[in-house]
Amino acid sequence: MGTNFYTKINHCNDCGRYDEIHLGKSSYGWKFCFQLNGEKFYKNVDEMRDWLKYKEIKDEYGATISKEDFWKMVEEKQNGKNSEDEIIIDGYSFINREFS
Repeated sequence: MGTNFYTKINHCNDCGRYDEIHLGKSSYGWKFCFQLNGEKFYKNVDEMRDWLKYKEIKDEYGATISKEDFWKMVEEKQNGKNSEDEIIIDGYSFINREFS
């Protein structure tokens, strides 16, 4: 079992509509696995950090997580197992397909 993390973009104040972007998943015993999202928003962790600078991060249950806590959790999970279809970018695990 794991926890997915998301951010919202293109939020419309009039109708409340937004696009939810899957950032990745934290699973017990596994490395944090980032969602590459077809490289539409970022191509590596440094670009993702910059892209998320003014965005809110939430878990799949709706709880907000601070950027400091999010990145701390990512770093703590770097010694876990790897996914078999991962792409390694700058030492971090990414998946470029839908996953939950």
